[in-house]
Amino acid sequence: MRLGLAPTLMAAFAVTLLTSASAPAQDSTPAFPANPAPGCSAGPAELEANKKLAMDFFRASGEARVALLDPAYKQHNPVLVQRAQQDHLSDYEEARNAFLAQAKGPVVGLGLGPTPPGNRFEIVTAECDIVTIIHSGFRHDPTGQSKFYEAFTFDTFRVKGGKLVEHWDGASLSAPSAAPGSAASPH
Repeated sequence: MRLGLAPTLMAAFAVTLLTSASAPAQDSTPAFPANPAPGCSAGPAELEANKKLAMDFFRASGEARVALLDPAYKQHNPVLVQRAQQDHLSDYEEARNAFLAQAKGPVVGLGLGPTPPGNRFEIVTAECDIVTIIHSGFRHDPTGQSKFYEAFTFDTFRVKGGKLVEHWDGASLSAPSAAPGSAASPH
């Protein structure tokens, strides 16, 4: 009897292993709607209007830029999300404050250094309610005081009702820089 159960138990064990190995790992990332939303459709005129709205965002400043955002605006740039959380602001309030401050003068950016004029839209695509802009521009080369290099970045927006309601880009959080005069940790 003991020998009869062994193959059955081994088969059950193998099925359990195979089932658990093929099951996807639990993901703690919140589920966002598909991009673009399933069943979403937009005609050529709406796609062009969405692209124009996203490009106008980069041409505007101050109140004009804020006016392009929906009050339910959702930000996915982790630097800006973190700043909004630290200041106990909504994503819209954080964006509004930043854009109004930019209209008054230079604001420290996302660590990219000074950017000379010439940020160009290399590619602008729209699918339904999603617009992606790939920019080319020049960034300060950290190896030389007056050197610049060409770099590409992207911004993606969701458009709803003629307003920008969501934003993604390639920004990431950086480690804090050491205070001037302090020794860097050897670890």
